[in-house]
Amino acid sequence: MSNWFWKKLNYLVGLGTIAVLFSLIIFASQIEIKDLDLWLHIGTGRYIVQNHQIPHVDVLSCTIAGKPWINHEWLFQIIVYFLFERFGPDGLIQLQMVVILVTFALLLCLGYQKEKQSGRIFFLLLVFLIYQDRFTLRPDIFSLLFLTLYIYFLTFLLHRWWVLLLAFVVQVLWTNTHGFFILGPLIVGVSLLTEFLKRQPWLPDRFKADPLSIPEYKRLKQILGIVLLACLINPYFIEGALYPAGVLFSLSGDSKIFFQYITELRKPMELSNVLDMGIYPEYKLLIIVSLLSFFLNYRKINMGLLLFWFIFLWISLMAVRNMIFFAIAAYVVTIFNTQNVSWKKVLPFPLKKQNLSFIFIIGLNIFLITWMVDYLEQLSVRGYFDFDKFERKSEYGGLSLRSFPAKAVDFLIANNIKGHFLNDFNSGAYLVGRASPDIKVFIDGRTEVYGAKFFEYYRKVWQGDEKLLKEAMDHYQLTGAFLHSVYSPAPRETLKSFYENKEWDLVYFDYDAAIFLKDIPINEEVIKQYRIDLSRWEPLEVGLLKFGVKNLTPYPYINRAYVLFNLKFYDQAKAEIEQALKIVPAYTEAYQLLGRVLLEKGEYEEAFENLRKAKILDPYDMETRYYLAQVFYELNILEEAEDQCRRVLNENPKNEKARALVSLINNKKRNFPHE
Repeated sequence: MSNWFWKKLNYLVGLGTIAVLFSLIIFASQIEIKDLDLWLHIGTGRYIVQNHQIPHVDVLSCTIAGKPWINHEWLFQIIVYFLFERFGPDGLIQLQMVVILVTFALLLCLGYQKEKQSGRIFFLLLVFLIYQDRFTLRPDIFSLLFLTLYIYFLTFLLHRWWVLLLAFVVQVLWTNTHGFFILGPLIVGVSLLTEFLKRQPWLPDRFKADPLSIPEYKRLKQILGIVLLACLINPYFIEGALYPAGVLFSLSGDSKIFFQYITELRKPMELSNVLDMGIYPEYKLLIIVSLLSFFLNYRKINMGLLLFWFIFLWISLMAVRNMIFFAIAAYVVTIFNTQNVSWKKVLPFPLKKQNLSFIFIIGLNIFLITWMVDYLEQLSVRGYFDFDKFERKSEYGGLSLRSFPAKAVDFLIANNIKGHFLNDFNSGAYLVGRASPDIKVFIDGRTEVYGAKFFEYYRKVWQGDEKLLKEAMDHYQLTGAFLHSVYSPAPRETLKSFYENKEWDLVYFDYDAAIFLKDIPINEEVIKQYRIDLSRWEPLEVGLLKFGVKNLTPYPYINRAYVLFNLKFYDQAKAEIEQALKIVPAYTEAYQLLGRVLLEKGEYEEAFENLRKAKILDPYDMETRYYLAQVFYELNILEEAEDQCRRVLNENPKNEKARALVSLINNKKRNFPHE
């Protein structure tokens, strides 16, 4: 067959690969609304619209009310509030999809070459695999869109006069949408700095690749002035423009605590796992590929790209949520570094012939298409069981049923409950979005407003520090407690403090939360109608036919069982666990919790039986091994107890509980050597 045929076929297959990739992006970007912070933005947007003002101080909490607040995301908040009010969750999901789709379309346009479609598609697929974990409606996705727009017009539009107007408009929008707006002036400044250096005689020629023309260099200077001016156009003027710098400088101080306890703020790599490709493999692969692209182009290194790459790598190494910003930078660097590289020189020797190289690339495209279609099929069947409607819920479209304490907040709204509430960090944003201004929260997701000291104080209160909790009740005039249990069980001491306090009554209890109200006149009717005595609690028994033969996770029963266990209602907890095991007989977490219940009741042999089942089902669960060690200790099987503790400490040498148990084991050995 002729060279023309293979060239045309290669081009058409490449277009097909692009079509499949964008179909995958469109589908995956319609994932259900599950981000908690979105509700904080909706609640704040509602406040702005209803009060016709952008808040300059906190108006959402009962703890820091009146504290200065630079709400740099106000424009995003108004947009999502209007969309949610008008179109519901589907409107939010469509906005999410459009922003993500436009971002990927711009990225494709940045590096599109008919002859090199396959490489671009592969790199873009890596970006997608990193980005998909952040496919959620947050201001971040607008920052990614604006960043891509900046790269596009700095690459292709510097010769146009109206690029100044475009840069100004984009920067004003960015400044009032997300705190990462500083990236706009940053990349313009980096471009200007490298262009200045390229004009210095002492710089080696290999670093002077692709210099701008004199008019373009002049235009770049104008753009920097324009975007810096645009940063001042915000409700807080200079304070708002300097906000990102303040956050950046705070990272080296007390604010480090946020990086310990908030998952998205943790570092994606530590020295211990740099070479572990099982952790964020696409991210690490992009680091390697983009770095290698500089070696492919080593004779003429673009200094601007190199500095751009280093800056975004450093940003990404600071927090998991920043990996996607590096992914975009790495994609741009790679396509620009390889745009003049002949792939024939890179391919193995036998494939360097024209037709064979086309066949190889077509085969690669077919492989990518096959993989993406299979991955799309895997995504399409993702879902979970809705225990309230007894039907399956897809993970795509609508609101997540497993991420929010929706039923508990429905209870607050239906009963017109108002007041100052203690709540956990995760549920604060949802309470603001659904119940503000009637409910004033203890804390929400605005870490930069609350500050590190308050966050540390909150953690101690939330963990049930008796003195601090009592002080918080009095000082902040708390009238309610919202003890959320969707992500993790509420702390035992906190639950006990409220349940055993005669001034407080439990009025709501289910898998998503436990709600306590203070016995004061404003709560009198609700308490009278809904007061719950957990000593009489009985699980809801549902016929197995309602569940069919589906593989489920019976989380409602386990979530309730954890609360009952923490309050030492062991029989009631056991009844909930038994219901969970009836639904899923091989449920590891249920066996582990049942073992803990029996351990605390002193029924050690039965505890061992259930913990043994949990260990067999999941031999790598170190928590189960720790409780097995406790059982062996109580049964005086000390060698086995010590062995289980050793395994736990080998996995995590900082496990304080296991260390304490080892000390008890050693003491017992010394005091009772015959045993």
